[in-house]
Amino acid sequence: MMDHSEISEQASSYFHGEALACDPWASRYGSWVVLGFTACYTIFLIGMNVGGQVPGKSFLLKSTSDILQFVGEGIGCLFCIRIATRLRTVFARLRRKLIAKEVGREVSNDLQADRAETQAAHRAYLAWTLLAIAIALYATGQAVWTSYDVRMNSADVPFPGLYDLGFVASYAFFLIGTLLLTRRSKAAVRRAYLLLDVLAVIGASLALSWFFLLAPSIAGLTQAPSSGAAFLSICFPTGDLFLVAVGAFLMFSPLSDRAQQPVFMLLCLGLFFLAITDSLLGYYNLAGGFNTGTLQDVLWPTSMQLIGVAAITYPDSIAREQQQREDMKNTGTHIPTLPAASRGSQFTAIALTLLPLLLVLLTCGLLLLRITPQGGAISIQSDFVVLALVLLLVARQTLTLLENNRLITQIQNELALSRRELLRKHHEAEEANRQTQERLELEEGIAALRAVHTRVVRGDFTARVPAISGPLQQIAISLNMILEQLSSTTSQSARYKQLTHEFQMVQDAIKRFEQGLPPWSSSQPPLQSTAELQAIFHGLLHQYSHQRNQWHSLGSSLESAHKMAQHVRESLSKIRRSHPVASPAPSAGDNLNIALALKEVEALEQQQQQVLNRVTQSISRFTPSPSLGDTGKHDRVVK
Repeated sequence: MMDHSEISEQASSYFHGEALACDPWASRYGSWVVLGFTACYTIFLIGMNVGGQVPGKSFLLKSTSDILQFVGEGIGCLFCIRIATRLRTVFARLRRKLIAKEVGREVSNDLQADRAETQAAHRAYLAWTLLAIAIALYATGQAVWTSYDVRMNSADVPFPGLYDLGFVASYAFFLIGTLLLTRRSKAAVRRAYLLLDVLAVIGASLALSWFFLLAPSIAGLTQAPSSGAAFLSICFPTGDLFLVAVGAFLMFSPLSDRAQQPVFMLLCLGLFFLAITDSLLGYYNLAGGFNTGTLQDVLWPTSMQLIGVAAITYPDSIAREQQQREDMKNTGTHIPTLPAASRGSQFTAIALTLLPLLLVLLTCGLLLLRITPQGGAISIQSDFVVLALVLLLVARQTLTLLENNRLITQIQNELALSRRELLRKHHEAEEANRQTQERLELEEGIAALRAVHTRVVRGDFTARVPAISGPLQQIAISLNMILEQLSSTTSQSARYKQLTHEFQMVQDAIKRFEQGLPPWSSSQPPLQSTAELQAIFHGLLHQYSHQRNQWHSLGSSLESAHKMAQHVRESLSKIRRSHPVASPAPSAGDNLNIALALKEVEALEQQQQQVLNRVTQSISRFTPSPSLGDTGKHDRVVK
């Protein structure tokens, strides 16, 4: 059960519907009240019996026990009334909210959920109201019984009596209230299957109780009971057994969920105690009268109080269920559509399937082996009971076969749908795998293109995209072709720049050559040229060498002529100085001719000197450095 502080803190967050009917005080103290009352009642009965008080005759023991029974049943009724009242408040609130939405003509999933929640609250309110009425009727019968019991001995209380009206009328309210607690199910087969199982269990239990317990007891009595006493002696245990069977089957059937099992467990336990006490009451009344004051008296208020505790547990179970759903929602998990079958659930399902069958077969076997051979009217009764039980089994098995055929057909259809869905999922998986592969190839291609693009941006036109597959393959091929063209264009551009530079060098060399200078200065020798301009460079060098050699040859010839002119001049000078000796009386004409020859030789020598100086200057221009082989000769000529 949930604590009041937890409920008050969480109710405003996600609790809704029937969960809002939780009674904090009853949830906290209800179980302790029942335990304390039962313990005090038991101690009182034991103490009174030990103290010598005779059950059924002691006024103190009888009156106190009857009053305590009434109080205990009143506690159970009070719990049911509290929960029914709170459920009625919740139902009224939900109904007003639903009417407001319907007036606003809001059509949504929330409206359907609100309608279902309102109907569930209404059913729960009616269920616990009927159970409260049932307990109240039973307590009324107890009050009437007390009015008899305090005036006479318990064994002398008339059976049947007016108090039995309250006891008998309570069974219908117990049954209807228990059935209203079940969840609605659209499976009519489930309800029919459950009804047949309940009828089989009740029929087998009643047959065993009648043929082996009640009938021999009634037959062995010294005084034949009245028909009313016999009817009530059978009605009480039969009704109790029916209620117990209905509660048990509802607890484990698909008409309830796991959260409701504690509620049905308490209901079944209370009804089970009620069945035991009513059966003992009927037996004791037939055997000679019931005596108030035994430990059996504790079971009546305890059974009603357990039903009251079940009422307290009901909204708590709804709240716990909503809390589990909220926790699953917060943690990201989902409630599975089909719950996983555990060993416990499998064992429960097998037990529920085999229990009615085994019980009916055991009952039929015992009746045919033990009762039918006795003969007479009881043998005919036994045969009719066996026939009825067998017909129930046949109907149950027929319904089972029909349900199995329906399930097989449904499973086959679902299997076909599952196969188609599996094929579709397989195709989707293949398509997803193909798309994933293409995406990976695309990512790899993009990475390769990005790397090549980075190298190209840095000026490396030798980069190439490696062989890739996928949608970028054509792009990679086109990019490689573009890079080939860019690389070729770059090479041609570099070659063009080199040729342009060399053409400029040729132009500069020709200009220097026209000016009488060497094509290249001594500090900037000619570079290795390309194949296209190699012949021009070699021609310029050859022409430069040829002219330099011609100028050197001309210089040598002029130097020789200059030496010869000097020699002639010297010779003429010697002739002029030596002439008086050879010819003491030279003529004036000879002297004049010699003088003229000397002047002409001097003039020729001067002209040769001027030409030689110019040739020397030209040779010095063609000579790249003063370390050439004709430097000494040139110096001699200049001198």
